[in-house]
Amino acid sequence: MLFENLVVARVVLHEVYKRRHDGALVPPQYGTQLIALPPEALDMFKERVVDAMGAVSQSMEMEIAEAGAESAVAIAFSLLGIPDGAFVSDSVKFADKLASAQQAKNLPGGKLVVFSGTIGTTPRPFVAVIKAEKQSGFREHGTALEFFKDLFLTPASKLYKIGFFVQMAAGQPLPQGWTAHVYDSQMTTQNREGAAKYFFGTYLGCRIPQNSARLTRVFFDHTRTFIRALPVDPEVKDDLLTSLYTYLKVDQTPTIQVNAFSTAYLPTEARDDYTNYMRGKSFPLNAVQKDISEVGSQLRKRRVRFSGSIELSAPPESFKHLITMETVAADCAAPGQPTQWTIITIKDRIQTQE
Repeated sequence: MLFENLVVARVVLHEVYKRRHDGALVPPQYGTQLIALPPEALDMFKERVVDAMGAVSQSMEMEIAEAGAESAVAIAFSLLGIPDGAFVSDSVKFADKLASAQQAKNLPGGKLVVFSGTIGTTPRPFVAVIKAEKQSGFREHGTALEFFKDLFLTPASKLYKIGFFVQMAAGQPLPQGWTAHVYDSQMTTQNREGAAKYFFGTYLGCRIPQNSARLTRVFFDHTRTFIRALPVDPEVKDDLLTSLYTYLKVDQTPTIQVNAFSTAYLPTEARDDYTNYMRGKSFPLNAVQKDISEVGSQLRKRRVRFSGSIELSAPPESFKHLITMETVAADCAAPGQPTQWTIITIKDRIQTQE
């Protein structure tokens, strides 16, 4: 959804702490009243939220996997339409749930902002949470500097995560009628799994959707890793990597499938290992719709890097039809130098030089 026309009606602030050295939970510190933000501060707050949730590479809509009585979406639902005092007191459930979800002792504490309002051109109610880690900083004050150790949500800060629950339709059993959106600075388009699982999974009760673009990305990453680890000659490995690029970009088949790729391209003795490897990575063995939107930039060109800052780059179809590489024993290699060299043949003439 487009994060526009954000109206923030209520904000309450809690604090969640890092666990003790023995792993014991430190009880959160609860806010006791709504935060009254002056207009300038409210505008800044909304700007931070909209910018984060609109960052395609670091935010995404997720599936709501848990909808029981103690789930995050159930807490969000319970906070809609209740008096301010009840909103403040009931919002502590989000703080307790986050403190419980942060089971690893190295996870930092931080401020927990619970806020609600409406979003969208057709206003729809939402309840959202922000976990923001605290920072230190200075502010000029006359000829002196003031030191602050409890700054959070500053313009330069990326140390925060957002969970956003929006009610799209009322009167349906949870989680129907609700959508969930998550922002995490650790998440990227190429690495959705970089998001902190304790936050979107254990805490918010969400999971990364198994859409075709993500599955195509996972297929590409896992298959490439498997090929790189195969105990085969470098030339064979190069051909297999080229085949992977070809299978995804050039092959016109609208689906991808582990068995289809294995049968078409992998050595016979590697096929069972590949199937078991992909099964171990929980990748589906049935056909999956191909969608290269998340790997398109990587499929445009293949790159082979050598020492000495030497790099060969070309479209995958050129690697397949115009380029051959052969590994040979080094001719009188000096001590400490590579014992193998690579002969590259390009079936074309030089067009330009720089």
